[in-house]
Amino acid sequence: MQTLDLSILETARAEKMQKLEKQFQDVFIAHSSGELFICPFCNYSSRKNSKGSSKIFQNKFFKCFHCGIWRRI
Repeated sequence: MQTLDLSILETARAEKMQKLEKQFQDVFIAHSSGELFICPFCNYSSRKNSKGSSKIFQNKFFKCFHCGIWRRI
């Protein structure tokens, strides 16, 4: 069994978080809290509700009800 160094995992995690923060910054600037919008990860919008399946809550949380992604801002 092979193992990775902890430093490799930490750098990969840091790069992924920076990438997510850049994606979220665009979303948060464009939408206010409580507003439904299309998720930037799954891009889901139903036929009944064209607004989207994601929501930003007032306590600084982002939640997509379709793909289940949940992040704290």
